Amino acid sequence: MRTFFKNALTVFGSVLFTLLLIEVALRFLPVNEGLWAQPINEAAPVMHFAPNRTSTWSRFADFSMVNTVHSNNYGFLNDQDYDPQASLPLIAFIGDSYVEAVMVPYAQTVHGRLAQELDGLWRVYSFGVSGAPLSQYLAMARFVRDEFGPERLYIIVIGNDFDESLLKYKDSPGHHYFEENGESLRLVRKDYSPSLPIRTARNLRLVMYLMTNVQITHTLSTLTAPAVRLQGNTDASTDYERIKDSIRATDAFLDMLPQAAGLDPGNICLIVDAVRPEVYTAETPSDGYFTRMREHLLVSARAMGFQTIDLHPVFRREYLQDGLPFEYPRDGHWSGHGHAACARAILEHGIAPPAP
Repeated sequence: MRTFFKNALTVFGSVLFTLLLIEVALRFLPVNEGLWAQPINEAAPVMHFAPNRTSTWSRFADFSMVNTVHSNNYGFLNDQDYDPQASLPLIAFIGDSYVEAVMVPYAQTVHGRLAQELDGLWRVYSFGVSGAPLSQYLAMARFVRDEFGPERLYIIVIGNDFDESLLKYKDSPGHHYFEENGESLRLVRKDYSPSLPIRTARNLRLVMYLMTNVQITHTLSTLTAPAVRLQGNTDASTDYERIKDSIRATDAFLDMLPQAAGLDPGNICLIVDAVRPEVYTAETPSDGYFTRMREHLLVSARAMGFQTIDLHPVFRREYLQDGLPFEYPRDGHWSGHGHAACARAILEHGIAPPAP
């Protein structure tokens, strides 16, 4: 028995020593350090990250994508600190991971480019959080309204922003969602508090490498998941109930947006992503979930007086000119080239001068 415990202790010690060596080695490599999402509750209702922090972001086991990101004084990824008392008028960008843009150097993002282009005329602030749908954009717009009072608001909309606005389809802590309220929808917040294991894991390079670079849990879950056709980075299937629910969510979003933002619809611009990868092969995208939802959003928004920018013809035109893709080889988010095309589209669309 004594020999058994001695051998077990030896094995345990060897494993622990090996893990320690791996942990030390990974600290010399660009392991994803995470953004450290902060608690979300009544006092802090909008998802944000640890403020005043510069960190390494990376993806894939081979570190084929690496970027240095900065979370500013308000906990949003932007190289600028935000000043609610500044005198210049404000353009605010709201979105999910396309505005968060962890994989793109700040100067190459759409908001970084416009901040440089409009320097001295406008402030340009960004408020992006991965996983945010249309419903979360309402909460973010309300926060930006109360804290900064922007004169223009740009919201980038992508393929999974519609159905994931409903608790029926998504229920991730830290975001706002629509829930049924009789015959209407109401916005509810799902509070978030990082647990002790999560707070501990943030400081362990081996755990972060496995979870965020290797993405081991995602990889394992996809082994048994049925294959689906994607359109605009979301399931392309046109299930009747999903379409109906998504239209309700979209209509509720448009109805609530002017009040949430504190702006007339004419000072709010909805930028809708192209249908990728079809933008590389077709002037008009094929029928599918994102095709239907983006059309409903664009038509409804224009009828209500919102500004809109449809990026499908924009991306299609630029692709025919230079043949360059708008996303990364192994990641569907816009690259710096995609952000540049979006920034050009905004400038071509025109930004009305601020109120005197």
